[in-house]
Amino acid sequence: MNSKIKIAVFGIGGVGGLLGGALARVHPETYFLARGENLKAIQQNGLSVHSSQLGNFTACPGLASDNAADLGVMDVVILACKGYHLEEACRAAAPMLRPDTLVVPLLNGVLVSEIMKPLLPPCTLADGVIYVFSHLEGPGRVEHTSRFCRVILGMKDGSCPSALKELADLLNRAGVEARLSEEILAESWRKYVRVCSMGVMCCYYDGPAGKARRDPEYKKVLRGAVDSMIAVAAARGVRLPEELAGQVVEAFDKMPPEEVTSLYRDLSSGKPVEQTELRHLIGRMVEMGRELGVPTPYHEAACEKFMLR
Repeated sequence: MNSKIKIAVFGIGGVGGLLGGALARVHPETYFLARGENLKAIQQNGLSVHSSQLGNFTACPGLASDNAADLGVMDVVILACKGYHLEEACRAAAPMLRPDTLVVPLLNGVLVSEIMKPLLPPCTLADGVIYVFSHLEGPGRVEHTSRFCRVILGMKDGSCPSALKELADLLNRAGVEARLSEEILAESWRKYVRVCSMGVMCCYYDGPAGKARRDPEYKKVLRGAVDSMIAVAAARGVRLPEELAGQVVEAFDKMPPEEVTSLYRDLSSGKPVEQTELRHLIGRMVEMGRELGVPTPYHEAACEKFMLR
């Protein structure tokens, strides 16, 4: 395949850096939108990727800039920012978009395209889910510590624009496991339930997994949080598998005692709530529950614990 599509990766952190680096290695028409010291390091020396799956390499994009207008109009934009930067990122990405530009959000949350739609000029909005453990080790240096990186892409209406298929093909060629799904609604909800419920547990108990598990009632709390999310999803027309609650409990039981979620790590380090994903992850579930008349008591308690500090 000799694809000519222009792809911009907005946000060269753990996720964007890994995907952008992998794509740039096999696809010259890959562009980075980065900022600060990270941008300087990439412009001077390229992006250094240390991956337990893809190996160690240095990737050089077609161009790296902090100004979307410098990069020009794109065929595909992968948005890989944090949820609390989403509104700002949508405004900054606008110069790269035309009505048929495919925009793929790859960040925590559920159906992020719904949030993005009113923030962007006309474009083609997809949804995406990524499973990976990677982080920005320093300016221009990405560490990928898991032996997997899986991406699921899809459109809410089940369609498959050619650019979406090309992106999936390029990711697979770059060594990233990517597949297309006609049920991206359910895929997005499945990951959201896992990520959000784990965040609820750390926030509700104000500590790592081991502290939560010392409470004899912790499984009741965790199942209650998951059940609320499954009920909200059902009220929005998305049926989730019955075994999901048990799978989430099993995953939580396997977490190392000292492990916390990235959301709790940010909150407990003293970051202002506005600079964490509390509202984007747990707060959004509270909002949806209230809109649909579904109680979300554990999500509300987790939010209040930090909102009132």
